[in-house]
Amino acid sequence: MIAADDKIRLAPSTGSRDVAWLLLLFFSLLLTGAAASARDAAGEQLLDEMLGAIGGRQAWAGLRNTVNGSQQNRAQEPTVVYAVISMDFEKPRFRIETTGPDLMLIRVIDGEDSWRLNRQGVIEDLPADRLRDDLQWYAAHLYRSIHRLAARDPALSPRSAGARRLEVFEGQQRLLWFTLDAKGEPYLFGVRDSDSGSLLGPWDFVEQGIHHPRWVSSPDGTWRAAVKALSVNVPLHDATFQRPAVADGTPRSD
Repeated sequence: MIAADDKIRLAPSTGSRDVAWLLLLFFSLLLTGAAASARDAAGEQLLDEMLGAIGGRQAWAGLRNTVNGSQQNRAQEPTVVYAVISMDFEKPRFRIETTGPDLMLIRVIDGEDSWRLNRQGVIEDLPADRLRDDLQWYAAHLYRSIHRLAARDPALSPRSAGARRLEVFEGQQRLLWFTLDAKGEPYLFGVRDSDSGSLLGPWDFVEQGIHHPRWVSSPDGTWRAAVKALSVNVPLHDATFQRPAVADGTPRSD
């Protein structure tokens, strides 16, 4: 016959259960950490492959700015426009100038000095929602983000998501993603929560060692851009972003 106190010793004590749960948690965290490390290592490998395919880490890390001219074909009128984007990688500022038949638009993002020339030829402040969207676009800008990755920006974490897909995180948020071809060139990319992305390539428009995609397109083809000119690391003078000396609400005479 088993004594009552022997029965008590056969049952695990509360302390033993706590130790078991702690051990289980420890090994779970260990396995999770190992999986994350493997994913990050695979992400670094994909990043190295991608950078090697589009000009190399050193060339992209040395970028300070780009000025890119492209013909854009769109579904709505005007169906063909020419856009010049002056993008500063060192300061959060850029200028987009779009021209077409009976069309002249300018948009400048430069902190409190942001402004635009609208379709009516009027120079005005940017609406708050437009400014917010443009700053988000700048934060995840494709070529600036590649520069940050090449320069080993500690705020960015490249991770492998399988099937030749490279995802880039800033903190806990996905900033952008790429799908690479067999050579390592991205042929599809997207930003943040978008999974549809944009098509692009081949990366054979070369300027000072930088390989730039020859074209970019929305998935449905309603917006397409073909690069026609590219300059890198040019002097970006403050005058490029300065608001013209015309009273707000007054149409430009030119």
